[in-house]
Amino acid sequence: MKKIYLNHAQYFVALFCLYASVFISACTGQNFSQFEVQRPSRITVPLEVKKVFIRGDLVDETNDKLGIKNQVIQQLADTLNRFGRFKVSVVNTLDGSQFNPEKETVAIIQGEVISGGEVDQGQFTDLATCTGGISGRLSSAGAAAITNEAITLDKWRGYVCRRGNFAGNAAEFAVSSALSLAGLNEGIPPKNQVVRIYDYKNISLFAQANFSFNIIGLIRETVAIRADSASFGRSITEKDSYRNIKESHLISLTLGSLVSITRIPIFPIPNRQIALASRSNPKQIFYGPKGLASPDIYDLLPKEKRQVIKLLVKRTLESFIRTISPYKQMVEVEVADGGREEAVNLLKDGKFQKTQQIIEAIPAEKRESQDWYNLGLAYESGALSPEDYEDARRFYITALEKSPGTKLYAQGIGRTRRYLSETKTLAAQTQK
Repeated sequence: MKKIYLNHAQYFVALFCLYASVFISACTGQNFSQFEVQRPSRITVPLEVKKVFIRGDLVDETNDKLGIKNQVIQQLADTLNRFGRFKVSVVNTLDGSQFNPEKETVAIIQGEVISGGEVDQGQFTDLATCTGGISGRLSSAGAAAITNEAITLDKWRGYVCRRGNFAGNAAEFAVSSALSLAGLNEGIPPKNQVVRIYDYKNISLFAQANFSFNIIGLIRETVAIRADSASFGRSITEKDSYRNIKESHLISLTLGSLVSITRIPIFPIPNRQIALASRSNPKQIFYGPKGLASPDIYDLLPKEKRQVIKLLVKRTLESFIRTISPYKQMVEVEVADGGREEAVNLLKDGKFQKTQQIIEAIPAEKRESQDWYNLGLAYESGALSPEDYEDARRFYITALEKSPGTKLYAQGIGRTRRYLSETKTLAAQTQK
């Protein structure tokens, strides 16, 4: 069999082409369009309840260790006011100057805010595999480049060391296969393994809101009680704690390998721990900057902590808000590639009315299934009434009839059917 020899330039060209093909295939995704829909609340609050008072004095903060009570209350008021079903005020007292209990029915929100944080410390071990040989080094380096994984070089033999993960191992297999086809296969490349120990800290923050929604007027009743929570966790590795505790050279099991290393025969043949750990850069790490990204080993930076708490507050209140008030939600759906290209681009840019005009100008008998689907998506995305959802559903059905079995079109039918089933409930919750 004729062997093929490549120079260094050809090596890099081959690797570049392989990396590019993997990168393109990984980054090629679907095209989506976003639009906002209004959804009904889980319960229907009587329409006469138009004012809501959040009683700050009746929201307990005994276990609010992060001091987020005021932020929770204000976020709750702002979100409910934005959705428009209620006029919401934050008060510490409630009397006749704020509403007339003889003529008005209002709602009061009260409850409890709980929050805190914990730090857990400990140690863990990490195993890195180091490969040698031309194909071993190239395949390890290539896999690390594709998956953005950090590597280190073993000073003992110049091996390429990486911690490895599923994606990286799969990429290494692909690269080594490509090198084998290029005539660079040297059989199984020699390897060694390094075990290191690290100190870590786990930082966690949590928030919980326990609220009730009470109606006050000629009658008094509690219509909703919810307890919702959210949490955040961050594992931080202390950068100065790396210690090499064991090194195993898988190629040091034979006398030939041993002689090639030391050039002096040694008897009896030692075990795998013959190579000293200090030979493999004990201060080197197998994590890249992303894996070690930590603002501080003891705490979160103030700016990041504020961002985390803001997100916790939002997630903690989400279920309670959706229980008592109709809410708006962003929906992300796929745009069908094909059909009229101009309409596809307009739809992706959120220009729904212009998309409708472009597609409706095409004679019905000349529209492809993608055109019918994208027309339905344009009506759904810009829907202002139940009739718009009816039109969208009708267009989705036509698209499915022209291309039976297309999952994307069936999803559009199911989605609009759900919206239409909710319109009566939504009307009962929001009509003036």
